Amino acid sequence: MPEFLEQDLHPTFSPFTSPTDYENKSSGIHIHPHNFLLHNQISFAENHRDSGAKAVYTDGSKKDEGTGTAYCILENYGIIASWPGKLDHSNSVFKAEILAIKMAIEAASSLHRPIKIWTDNLSNLMAILNPKSHHSMVREIQTFLLSHKHIHLRWLKTHVGYLGNECADQLAKEAITKGDPFFLPKPLSYLKYEIRSAVLSIWQDNWENGDTGRSTHDIVPRVSNKPVGWNREELMFVTGHGPFPSYLRRFNLRTNDNCSCGEKGDPMHYATKCRFTLSWHFQTPTVSLKLQRLKNILTNNLSRTRLRLLMRFICDENILILEDNN
Repeated sequence: MPEFLEQDLHPTFSPFTSPTDYENKSSGIHIHPHNFLLHNQISFAENHRDSGAKAVYTDGSKKDEGTGTAYCILENYGIIASWPGKLDHSNSVFKAEILAIKMAIEAASSLHRPIKIWTDNLSNLMAILNPKSHHSMVREIQTFLLSHKHIHLRWLKTHVGYLGNECADQLAKEAITKGDPFFLPKPLSYLKYEIRSAVLSIWQDNWENGDTGRSTHDIVPRVSNKPVGWNREELMFVTGHGPFPSYLRRFNLRTNDNCSCGEKGDPMHYATKCRFTLSWHFQTPTVSLKLQRLKNILTNNLSRTRLRLLMRFICDENILILEDNN
């Protein structure tokens, strides 16, 4: 049994500072279905027009540098108030736009007259209309809307020239670098991403510095949690773990590693030189192009079919191609 070092048992992950840095999912229903009357305040009908009336527009944006969120209040085709917020890059566009809606509702609550808040994100409105939502900020919005009946949420198409939508979009993009820093707990999806990245990093380091599987490493140098798509025959050929004299000799199942034709019986021998497998031969590559040739075979459907037929022949006619031990 292999010995494990302490660092193998306790790998060093990126610092997950505290559980409070990550969001908690709420459970249960926080508003009785009988009292959940938001359908009159939320509409998906696209009936927006630039009329100069006072209205609020929200948007969110995400780039490599971070995440931005913003709302703006327009009246007579001019911005009379706005708020840009700068979020950590771990936050998604969904959270950015939900936050923008929440901040816009709080700003509109003091107006004490009917007002519309426009957003171009349908998923946000659908989440707010869901009485079973587990998102804490969505639940705050639901509670706030039910106590402020004069606030209405509306959907509008994005990037079709609506002045308010374009202003909010620009503010959200600028907020990524210039907005007011705003702390939101990181989503659990980001925690999963951090753990997955840390595990892949450890796996990659072990794969690059390991002593086994070097023939496979030459073809697949980067680890991934996605399968390579090779079938049984292709795996045997690439790894060399099959009915090959060179492999059987390692476990003392044969006294030598020779093919019955007299040469070393490894996978490349049967694919390019052995006279018993002539029907499935590939062109013999030069030493410098051997690895690239193998990669090309494994990415070409016709070559992969020939390789599978070769391996099936080797498995079925094993007695023919193996040199007699005696």
